[in-house]
Amino acid sequence: MTDAPTVDPNRTPDRDDHTEMWRLMLTGEDPHLTTLRRIWRWLPSSPRCKLCAAPFGGVGRVATRVLMHGPSNVSPLLCNLCFGSIRKTPGGAEVEIGVLFADIRGSTGIAERAGAAEFSRLIQQFYQRATKAIEDHDGIVDKFLGDGIMALFIPLIAGADFAARAIEAGEGILDAVMDPRLLEGGVRVGVGVHSGLAFVGAIGSEDRLDFTALGDTVNVAARLGGAAGAGELLISDRTWRAAGRPDAVARREQEIAGRGETLDVVVVTSEAARAVA
Repeated sequence: MTDAPTVDPNRTPDRDDHTEMWRLMLTGEDPHLTTLRRIWRWLPSSPRCKLCAAPFGGVGRVATRVLMHGPSNVSPLLCNLCFGSIRKTPGGAEVEIGVLFADIRGSTGIAERAGAAEFSRLIQQFYQRATKAIEDHDGIVDKFLGDGIMALFIPLIAGADFAARAIEAGEGILDAVMDPRLLEGGVRVGVGVHSGLAFVGAIGSEDRLDFTALGDTVNVAARLGGAAGAGELLISDRTWRAAGRPDAVARREQEIAGRGETLDVVVVTSEAARAVA
């Protein structure tokens, strides 16, 4: 249980070997990493290593620190062993994933009205609720973005139904932010979800690597998140169909900055969100 995903130490892999290693990891075809994740999932609790799922909280934190799977000081969303492993084999692979962006509408005005301390409290409450919705649906928080959050749904963690899981997480976020304490503070959230091929892997310098995703799929998801109205979830038609959802009544053609053609999107609004919109 102390091993992290590694390559054969007796030889130096080339770029193609790195890519294949990453592909096997990200698609869930690496049996060692899949088994390691299954073992760690028995121990509570979140947050967890993005790759091996080693718990950084709860009683599991004791075991991870003893077994060198505690959070990396350099990249705290990865454990020490996983960070050390990907530093030796940097790179990534192009795989199909789901991407979610959610952020608070009108955050500048909220900060001006509420003051720094209260605004910080509201942001933290939003982060906590959005993170729980994401993790409850097998996503991983990629990063916090000031007044927003980015999440990835990759086959390694979310399975073959990653598109469906991303949509469910978006719906979960809309419901979670209906908390009266957030509503009284003026917090309204918009969410965007898209899926497709993206480069996923270790990005950055040798000592400052981050596990993240890049590419057009990520850019489109970000644009949808930015275009979503308060209490609104925008889902690309591609993702809606990939999730096996029935025909949607609420649709629109959404302009995407930097793209010549509009995107067919499904519009989801929770009943609770409609009531306060």
